[in-house]
Amino acid sequence: MKVYLKKPGLERRAAHAALLAGASLMTMIAVPAFGQDAPAPAPAADVPQDTAAAPQGEIVVTGSRIKSPTLTSPSPLQVITSEDLRKQGTTNVQDILQINPAVGIPGKSRNTTGNDTDPGLATINLRNLGPDRTLVLIDGRRTVAGIPGTAQVDVSMIPPSFVDRIDVLTGGASAVYGSDAIAGVVNFIYKKKFEGIQLNVQDGISEKGDDHELDANVTFGSNFAGGRGNVMAYVGWNQASAVFAADRDFSRLSALSLGTTERVAGKSDLNLKAAQDIFKRAYVPSSVGPGGAFVIGSKSNQIIGPDGSFHNYNAATDGFNAAQYGQIAPPTKRLTFAQRTNFDVTDKVNVFLETTYVNVRTNGEREASPMRTDSALGAFSGTGGFYPIQYAVTNPTTGATVIVNNPLVPTAVFNAATDRYTNDAIGSKDLSMLIRTTAFGSRKTPTERDNFRIAAGGSWDIGGSWSLDGYYQYSYTKQHQEMTGLANLYNLANALQVMPDIFDYNKNGNTTEAVCVDANARAAGCVPVDIYGLNPDGSSKISAAAAKYLQTNLIRDSKQEMQVASLNLGGNLFKLPYGPLQISVGAEYRTESSRDIFDPLSNQAKNGYVQELNTSGSFNVKEAYGEVVAPILADLPFFKALTLRGAYRLSDYSTVGSFSAWNIGGEWAPTSDIRFRAVYAHAVRAPNIGELFSAASSGITTITDPCQGITLTSTGTTAANCLAVPSIVANINANGKFTLTPSDQSGVGSVSGSNPNIKQETGKTFTAGVVINPRSINALRNLTFTADYFDIQLQGAISRLSTTTILNKCYVQGISDFCQFITRRDQPSGAFSIGSVQQIFTTLVNSGGAFTRGLDFTLNYRQAVFGGTATFEGSWTHLLKNGVVPLQGDKYDNTMGEFGNPRDKAVLTLDWSNDMFGVTVTNQYIGKQMLDYENFQTTYVLADGSLPPKSLFTLGARVYTDVQVRFDVKKNWEFYLGAKNAFDVKMPPLYGNVGNFNPSTIYDPIGRRFYAGFRIKM
Repeated sequence: MKVYLKKPGLERRAAHAALLAGASLMTMIAVPAFGQDAPAPAPAADVPQDTAAAPQGEIVVTGSRIKSPTLTSPSPLQVITSEDLRKQGTTNVQDILQINPAVGIPGKSRNTTGNDTDPGLATINLRNLGPDRTLVLIDGRRTVAGIPGTAQVDVSMIPPSFVDRIDVLTGGASAVYGSDAIAGVVNFIYKKKFEGIQLNVQDGISEKGDDHELDANVTFGSNFAGGRGNVMAYVGWNQASAVFAADRDFSRLSALSLGTTERVAGKSDLNLKAAQDIFKRAYVPSSVGPGGAFVIGSKSNQIIGPDGSFHNYNAATDGFNAAQYGQIAPPTKRLTFAQRTNFDVTDKVNVFLETTYVNVRTNGEREASPMRTDSALGAFSGTGGFYPIQYAVTNPTTGATVIVNNPLVPTAVFNAATDRYTNDAIGSKDLSMLIRTTAFGSRKTPTERDNFRIAAGGSWDIGGSWSLDGYYQYSYTKQHQEMTGLANLYNLANALQVMPDIFDYNKNGNTTEAVCVDANARAAGCVPVDIYGLNPDGSSKISAAAAKYLQTNLIRDSKQEMQVASLNLGGNLFKLPYGPLQISVGAEYRTESSRDIFDPLSNQAKNGYVQELNTSGSFNVKEAYGEVVAPILADLPFFKALTLRGAYRLSDYSTVGSFSAWNIGGEWAPTSDIRFRAVYAHAVRAPNIGELFSAASSGITTITDPCQGITLTSTGTTAANCLAVPSIVANINANGKFTLTPSDQSGVGSVSGSNPNIKQETGKTFTAGVVINPRSINALRNLTFTADYFDIQLQGAISRLSTTTILNKCYVQGISDFCQFITRRDQPSGAFSIGSVQQIFTTLVNSGGAFTRGLDFTLNYRQAVFGGTATFEGSWTHLLKNGVVPLQGDKYDNTMGEFGNPRDKAVLTLDWSNDMFGVTVTNQYIGKQMLDYENFQTTYVLADGSLPPKSLFTLGARVYTDVQVRFDVKKNWEFYLGAKNAFDVKMPPLYGNVGNFNPSTIYDPIGRRFYAGFRIKM
């Protein structure tokens, strides 16, 4: 519980914190500060006011719709106050939520989307069960998603300075709030009834001189109509500069784990050395550079030199370091407007209107796009990637057929080329290529997002204990996005087919120039493209005119809309011997729609990068719900309070039909100092628009091929299944073992689609715990300790089959039904090897389930010391179980302690402040983590069949420390300085996404950074 001691000199700070934090939830502590509930009963002054204008003295606790001056939460509920946001220097609310041990790795964050197609997004993932299973609310109401087709709210659009507090409820809450609350709820409570003007300005920069961030905002509030009304207005501006991969040592090189390159297939003691090198870096540049990689006759992965000769790819001289062109974090510009008007029409009727608008502009960047001829994303997908370099043309004078050769192809290349694919009747020679189109520059993803939300409603104090409240809300997220630096494959196909203009087809008098073969293409402005090696100075041979002819942009326009109408009636139904039976009943109607529209080339897989089909879908849901709280015993020996509660919700979806969610729980306080609590919930999540309606899309992914390293003499189930593939055997015959290039592993086509037959998923959650606040002991009355056990079992979890699961099902387990989803190359193409995986199809399924179980502990102690107030706040989550069953009938796959799921996470905050000075130190602990045992470690088999020690696959714990120092220059003027990652803890040595894990999702990739700011209130 947050306790503001009324010592001399602290009274003004206590009152200010009470105004902005709503006086902190009666049952909460903060860590960092994340509050946990303390025992009931407590005076109304210790709890926040209702988020929708509850009657005086009554509040609504997140996780319940019942208004009560003494209500507590039976589920673990933590609170982050506006004071906590200030002490952390928070400019993006995701940052402070991520250090909460109950929050897992984000699906999207600024640190993970610099190279992504959705730069700048920020989502929340409670209990590591997935962002779609965390329900994000604003003032207890749903808000529209930030990612089209999903339920994932982009919390970067939440203005931190407009936030009064953030409630984090863990555990199933579908009975109270509906679908998506499987893992819990994050409820952002905005400020109410603010008076005056408050200005906040903060500027920061990293130690490397990048990540420059300016955040400025002003809040204005005033009462009117004799205090019956209040109007608030907020405007904020945030601007952050990019952080480039080339400016950090861990990300400046295209690298793989050295151990993964040394691993030997089958049983071998060489795998011990490979395991010892698993966290060492091996520079492995891409074989796809600006000079291209070709299949010339029987030779694949050939590099053409400036003199027209060609040779086998050599990483030392021909490699392309793609990593240096990427971003760790994209630049962002965010403009926010918000307002709230609240008016008491009468003493019993209150109405409100609130709106928010956020505009975000950001620009991701990554290396230049590949331009290829093979695969579904190639210019010659129907011919295995091979295109002719000889053509039969007609002499317009005689009508005779003449065979001409592509004059741009070097003589040595032309002489070595053969007819690998019969393109025409003349048996023309052909080539296949894959090139990095640096002539277009790097790929950039300029993106603009608009988020708008308006809510209007009110409450009516009917009389007695009864009240009626309702609201209507409309919200949308609109996005316009482009990706530059792509190639029009129709134009590429035309521009590659080049002949000498011996018959002066273009009538310009020049019969020696090169022109496009196709007459229609020539008429449309086709420009021949020379992609056969580089100039002596290393520059591209692609002319500016050819680049202009080839270059295209991906264009994406999307919009997601949500409308919600809700009506709720609550009060005391009748009196029981120890108090009133409280109920809340209501109904809600919600409709959601989403559309995602792409340019025609992206629809047709002809931009060389992805195939994206237009998607649209919608649904509506009608819901009725009820909740009851029953006091069973009170003010008796060993029963200071005993309360039971329950909730039920019936939902009728236009897509998947009707289903219900419910929960039952109780609280027992034997004394005022201790309270036990428990809740069992049956939570449900309906499939979202994207899961039901999205069209199939093609892209590029990275895989770990279980056949890599197999030889003709390898034994075992995996070897037998791999050797049954003729193209894999051909690769082995050519190389001695199944050998793959970096492009073979990181340039794999991935096709994903929705599943219109997908069903809802069900979560069974149980939480039980104790809250200890020894108020009867004067020295400990400001101490609060909580311990909670949680167990979440997700049945029929909606999930996409991973490429690892599909590959392992086919080759490791030998289930042939999964092999149909894998396409391998039956001949080399460009930089790709024969036998390499060309494409994998992944689909959505109702899986066998996901499971997590563990313990949460929090400790808060606040005491007057040295003329000020010292606070100790800590939170720790310890996993007892975490894993998935990929498909029904599969074995349980443990993920506890593996990367992304550390067994232990904790945060410790130490704070001391008086009326002139304050200092806060926050330490975040991330426990040790290891590589995926089932899909990674078991591939390093020693000669005797044993595996290397697990310690070789394990990274040690990390501790990140943040510090802030504050000074009150004068009354209502505060200046502060801070440092994030103050000890500059480096990124762990994880290279090439070893273990299929992006380390930036959990570790800090930017490094030490500093900020300073001031706050003024008038």
